[in-house]
Amino acid sequence: MVVAGAANLAIAVAKLVAGLISGCAAMLSEAVHSVADTTTEVLLYLALRRGARPPTPDTLQDGAALVGLVLAAAGVALSQLTGDELWDGVASVLIGVLLLVVATILGRSNISLLVGRSVPERLRGEIADELAGLPAVRRVDTLLTMQLGPGDVLVAAKVDFDDEASGAAIEAAADQAERRLTAHHPHVRYVFLDPTGTPGPTEPGGPGRPGGPGAAAGD
Repeated sequence: MVVAGAANLAIAVAKLVAGLISGCAAMLSEAVHSVADTTTEVLLYLALRRGARPPTPDTLQDGAALVGLVLAAAGVALSQLTGDELWDGVASVLIGVLLLVVATILGRSNISLLVGRSVPERLRGEIADELAGLPAVRRVDTLLTMQLGPGDVLVAAKVDFDDEASGAAIEAAADQAERRLTAHHPHVRYVFLDPTGTPGPTEPGGPGRPGGPGAAAGD
């Protein structure tokens, strides 16, 4: 990563010198692009120094850099061949549009990694199904998920266990839930289950109470 950052910086300087000497706006735009790449490498290096995760391949950022170079070269070549500086300006505009598209894609992909955000609905449904399929579990009353980081998801649920389930059975089910979820969904790091029960006859909403399923209608 240090080598990539140094290479991007050297490329930025070379593009800047070439742009100043030739007066090519597209090459100057590419110099700004390379400076942005260098800044990204620096920020990524600092983030990795503070974390413990390996870097991911910069395929999007590298692809955009190559396309930008092609556009800049095409703009310079067409300007030299036709004697019309319009092509240089067109290349500069296209490079700017390219950077805007890349920034939009990165922004949309990073929204899902915001801390405190819940997981996607599809993943939430899979987690709910996994919990509902545990032994001694009657139903999942409440399921909460939270994104703690790029690869850390917290799962907390209120679970209604069978009335006959013992404390040991509930503890075993909780351990099984954590093992099952972390095995099927590597991003799940923490699983918390809160045992809850069906309201009894003397509890609010229970049979025989006002508003409960066994409550009698008024005269």
